[in-house]
Amino acid sequence: MAIHRKLEDAKPGARLLLESKEPVDLPAAEVNAAGVTLEREDFRPHIDQLIETLRTGVTAQPAPVVLSDSVFVIEASSRTFWVRIWHSDGERTLIDRMHVTSCVPRIPGLRLPNFK
Repeated sequence: MAIHRKLEDAKPGARLLLESKEPVDLPAAEVNAAGVTLEREDFRPHIDQLIETLRTGVTAQPAPVVLSDSVFVIEASSRTFWVRIWHSDGERTLIDRMHVTSCVPRIPGLRLPNFK
């Protein structure tokens, strides 16, 4: 199950950082496009694909080899995105902020090992 930092202490309107060591099923969500930040500007042409994937619902996988429980891999139709996601509701249907750290072409059948 996904963990939100300080969910029990969150004030109304607070952003809740998605954290988990396990895959998280994200329901279809409304995405605040103005709240999307990028590690590199060359990711921008592909952000619509990420937003569309999140709007339909997706399983977010914990990023391998990253020592953080808040970085997730999102597989879209032709790209793989590494993201941090902040929701503004406990049901995870409103994504208020998202930071994209990586965006690479998707290679079907390629599986990265899950290091622990």
